[in-house]
Amino acid sequence: MNEVTSKEDNRKLILDKKEDSILNLIEKDRENVVKLLIEIVEKDSEWKFRKDAMRYLGKGKVHESITLLHKILLHDHLTVIRQNAAKTLGAICDPKATPSLLEALATSRDPAILVEVISALGCLKAVDAVEPLIKMIKSHKDGEIRENIAEALGLIGDSRAVDTLVEVLKNDKEDWVRGHAAEALGHIGDEKVLPDLINTLENDTGMGVSVKAATALGRLKNSAAVEPLINFIKKKVNAENRRAATYALGEIGDKQAAEIFLELLETDEDETVRYWSCLSLGFMKYKRAANILLDILKTDPSNRVRKTAVLSIKQLEPKTKKALKSLYEAKTSEEDEEIKERINDLMMDLAKSQGIKTEAALKKELGV
Repeated sequence: MNEVTSKEDNRKLILDKKEDSILNLIEKDRENVVKLLIEIVEKDSEWKFRKDAMRYLGKGKVHESITLLHKILLHDHLTVIRQNAAKTLGAICDPKATPSLLEALATSRDPAILVEVISALGCLKAVDAVEPLIKMIKSHKDGEIRENIAEALGLIGDSRAVDTLVEVLKNDKEDWVRGHAAEALGHIGDEKVLPDLINTLENDTGMGVSVKAATALGRLKNSAAVEPLINFIKKKVNAENRRAATYALGEIGDKQAAEIFLELLETDEDETVRYWSCLSLGFMKYKRAANILLDILKTDPSNRVRKTAVLSIKQLEPKTKKALKSLYEAKTSEEDEEIKERINDLMMDLAKSQGIKTEAALKKELGV
């Protein structure tokens, strides 16, 4: 090898967990390093070395290791090694690994292994896994398994899973499973689930479920969800729920939400809620927001929100003397140099669009 003097040097790199070094070696001396990693995975007496070597095979996308990983996944005597073989197959992300993972799905009984197998099938977007996963989520008693199946079905994105996921959303006893079912339905994107997601948003009080439902509604981008999301925010829900609902309304982009964005921008105590409201008003080009955005630029305590206000004002392009004066005042009072510079650039762009070519001319126009 050009980069190391012996197999022991490479083995020591693995022992020392110098991941960047290993990945660089895979790039520079692939044949020899891959051969050594595969040898360690297959034969080393230390399970920790085998586990680390597998991780490098996954990160290095070493497709040549799939046959060995298949054998390990199905037959190795150590659970932790079989578990990591499944994880590595998912990381390599080669469809050739799907048959091995499906076989493990059908034969494994250990939940720790099943979780990794299911996650790997999701990463691979393995459509052949949809039917067996649907069957398993209906009957498996382990909530963590059902949760991971819901997530995998969402990643695969096959509409065959929709009806089953709706049943899970309605009836599963575990909050986090229902939440992942909602998220999966958002990923799949079938609009027929809109009423079910709205019902979940409004009525499911399980921990984190309404957040997932709101996010899914945002992904569907259907205006029928706007009013329920607004009403949800008005129920004085916690900050996490308000963030999710505000983000979802922004994703939908319907101007029905403009007034709630203005209200949240002016009154909500959560910085992220104000940020999403500010950003959304700019993207939807809601002209009536200009004056409030100009005020927010001078008064909001968050640098992030003020920086976003500059962006949104730019998208609205207010061409009035009042807007120019407000920007000048905001620039004068702003302490953050980056934001001050952005305000100045915006102010001069708007001034030039009104025939005012220099800052001196602008000051004269404003009487300052």
